[in-house]
Amino acid sequence: MRGTPRSIAGLVTLSAAALLSIPMPPAAAATPGDRPPCRARSGPHLAGRDLTRTTLPADLSCADLRGAKLDGLTVRSVLVGADLTGASLKGAHLGYAQMAGASLRKADLSEAELYYADLRGSDLREATMDDSSPYYAHFEGADLSGATMARAKTYDAQFDDAKLVGVDLTDAAAYGADMRRADLRRLKAPKARLYGATFIRTVLRQADLSGAQLYESVMTGADFRGADLTGADLRDVRDARLTGSRGVPRYLPEPGPSCEPGSGQDYRGWDLTSVTDFPDDLSCADLTGAKLDGVDLTGVKLNRAILRDVSAVGASLRSAKGADLRGARLRRAKLGGADLAGADLSRADLSDAALGSATLTQAKLAGADLRDAELISVTADQADFTGARMDRAYLHYGKYRDAVFRKAVLTDADLSDAGLRGATFEGAEVTGLKQDFAEDIDLSGSSSRLSVGWLVFFGIAGLLGLWIIAGLTTARVRRRRVAREQAAEQAVRFEDARRAQEENVTRLGEEIDGLTDRTGDVDWNAVLDAYDAAKEALASAHDMSDLTDVETIVARGRRALTRGR
Repeated sequence: MRGTPRSIAGLVTLSAAALLSIPMPPAAAATPGDRPPCRARSGPHLAGRDLTRTTLPADLSCADLRGAKLDGLTVRSVLVGADLTGASLKGAHLGYAQMAGASLRKADLSEAELYYADLRGSDLREATMDDSSPYYAHFEGADLSGATMARAKTYDAQFDDAKLVGVDLTDAAAYGADMRRADLRRLKAPKARLYGATFIRTVLRQADLSGAQLYESVMTGADFRGADLTGADLRDVRDARLTGSRGVPRYLPEPGPSCEPGSGQDYRGWDLTSVTDFPDDLSCADLTGAKLDGVDLTGVKLNRAILRDVSAVGASLRSAKGADLRGARLRRAKLGGADLAGADLSRADLSDAALGSATLTQAKLAGADLRDAELISVTADQADFTGARMDRAYLHYGKYRDAVFRKAVLTDADLSDAGLRGATFEGAEVTGLKQDFAEDIDLSGSSSRLSVGWLVFFGIAGLLGLWIIAGLTTARVRRRRVAREQAAEQAVRFEDARRAQEENVTRLGEEIDGLTDRTGDVDWNAVLDAYDAAKEALASAHDMSDLTDVETIVARGRRALTRGR
């Protein structure tokens, strides 16, 4: 035996004699995975014994080893069909062990070596296998429900048709494992390394796969309903259908260049404002009605994604080519340089949005609200602004060739230096429209509350006072830029303060949970009321004064924790 003292020869002799006195069945060549060649517990009766200093017989098929102690022992015996219920095998050496059909329920196999072991059809329910090494082991058809395998090395192991309901694989190395048709409901596998694994028709309902490495895995027919994939790495996975899953993975397989809108991730109605690490590509995802207020999506592709009726006030977007943004709330959104070519922004609220240098070629903005929006140097050739509200919109230097402004309201808008060859303004309201040096502008069919004579007069006056207008325009742009920068700084300060108060509320909750003695003189009603009030105040906070109220409520809760009724 490796690592076992052999200094007392008499003890070894007596132990061997004792084992030889036990009646044993003839040695059978066990066929891995077959039905045990003997009746359960019909082999040697060693239940409850300390066998750590004993030389075991070669064949312990169907032996009764319930509660036996084999810690650190090198086991070369055949254990097919053996009953090791509740046995202790801490650090045991079981490499290549033949244990098909064995019962290891509630056994302690922590730190045990089980590489290449045959455990097909075995009962490992509620077994402890933390830090064990069953790599390349066979668990086909085994039941490991409720077992703990934290930090276990199970890479390249076979789990075909096995049950792993509620198994703890936290931080385990299970890459390359074959889990086809396995039942992994409620699996706990945060940060587990499962890359290159096989999940064909695997059931992963309600599994915790947050932060797990799943890249290059095969997932044909896998069921992820209710599974938490927050921060998971799903790069280059094959045939993944993540319908019904929870959480936003950190990486996703790259959608095809011609994916159908809505065929990607399904985040309909989700509140994604707390997500800080989005996948790089959410093209063709369905985010209908999602909440994205203030979210930075500048590094995320949303091409051909469905974003109907999303709330993205103050959000930042860069790539939404061909996306469906009908009815989206994009007030004060940061869309500078964004590629929105072919996007449908009909009825979208883009008031006060920053769209400088954005691409809106062939985009649909019919009925959109662009009041006070900044569209400096945008490219919007063949864009449709039919019926759009564009009061005070700043359209300076933009390219609007063959664009449609029918029935649009352009009161006090600025089209100075814009390229408008072929643009249509039929039925548009152009009162106060600035058009200095606009190229090929044709306002035929538009209307204005001022007469044509006044328009000519103001045009001549504008030419005479060009230098004044230029100075005022420059100052106006500067003021707007300063105002936007100040607003952005205030938003950053508010968000930093909000996160600090969110951590403050979380710490109060942890302090409450940390008090195990609930029978003392703490005024729990006051504590819990303060905690609930703090969460509600945080959720509805809109300015710094609201966050001050949150801090006051948390302080009240902490005081209630330290004083008696």
